Formats: sequence, structure tokens, C-alpha cells
Amino acid sequence: MTYLYLNIWHINNKVWPEIRLWRIDKDNFQVIEKGNVSAILTNPNYSIIDQKYAGVLSKLSNQVSFHKVKVFDYLLKVEYHNYIDLRITNSITPDNINDKNSVGQKIWQYEGHVFVSGELKYELLKINSTDFTFTPGFGFFG
Repeated sequence: MTYLYLNIWHINNKVWPEIRLWRIDKDNFQVIEKGNVSAILTNPNYSIIDQKYAGVLSKLSNQVSFHKVKVFDYLLKVEYHNYIDLRITNSITPDNINDKNSVGQKIWQYEGHVFVSGELKYELLKINSTDFTFTPGFGFFG
């Protein structure tokens, strides 16, 4: 019997709750629900991440593109200029996760959630080991 090792990880923030955003236009977001400013902010309509991860993600040009965005908190009168908006090409679902090849540096999206291969997880952790927690696959959904 052959066993395939699934090495796909869901990225989570270590600090909760995260702020919630509304996309104003292509380049701007507005805070609509207070919370913590985290390294990755997601919902079904966006996935933005701290730009310090741009160097690693730029090596995945066939899987993800990104551009700088601004986040405005009008109540606190604060602007954040350290985010990039991710456009992830590859998608993943609970139904097809077992069919995905997780060898190498890979990135997927599911309804705004970001999933990475073990090799990409390692590269992200080298940049900052305190921003994220990683959970295996869809194990903690639901």
C-alpha cells in the first residue's frame, strides 16, 4: 500500500480578531470592523499580506501576482501602507486537496483563505516566525 504525504497548510494569524475591511477600489481598503492589524487579512473578496513577504511570493509569478494597496482606518485616523493584494491563480477545495501536488513552493486560495505547500511555509517562517500559525489542510474548517 502506498501512502501520499499531504503537505498543504492553511495560513492563520496568531493574533485574533483581525480587522475587517471593505474594498473601496483596486488599490484601497477601509476598516469596517475593529480588530488587530495582522500580517495577513482575508475574506472571500480579498487576501492581503504584509509586503515583507513580497520577495518570496515574487518567485511564484506563475501562481500569484500582487500589487501594493493602502488600508485606511478613518476612526483611528491611521493609514497602513505595508500591504500587497494577492491574486492567487491556483484554487483548492476540500474535495480536491488530496489531488494537489504539494512538492515545491506552491500557493492556493479557497474563498479568500490562503494555503501553501510545506516548502513555501518554511520560506515564510524564515522571514518572520511570529506572524502566522499553520494548520494542516482543511482540518480546522467548519
